[in-house]
Amino acid sequence: MEAEHPALCSRNVVRAILYVNFFLFGLFVIPITHHWIDHGFLALRSINLEDVVGQSLQMWLVGSTITATALFGFIGWKTRAIDMPAGSHKFEAILLLSWWIIVIGTCIYAFALGMGG
Repeated sequence: MEAEHPALCSRNVVRAILYVNFFLFGLFVIPITHHWIDHGFLALRSINLEDVVGQSLQMWLVGSTITATALFGFIGWKTRAIDMPAGSHKFEAILLLSWWIIVIGTCIYAFALGMGG
């Protein structure tokens, strides 16, 4: 039985992390799902879990972004070590770049809203 190479396994992990992040971002941005999230947090407030869930979500988004970036660097390093073509992880690069653009754009937008008074 042939074992999967660690760099190829890391590609799947990076994709999964980024898909989850895009899904969570969509939940908070799409108006209908944002309404559902608000109701969920109101229900969590009654049992004093709103802060715990909110902080866990923040830690997930920061930690998963850093983890996905580090794993992508690992993929690039391993790809070069085993002489795979560089274009073999182009999809992960596009996903990660898109996620970073969304993160930076959201931070800029939040900063602009905060500066509005």
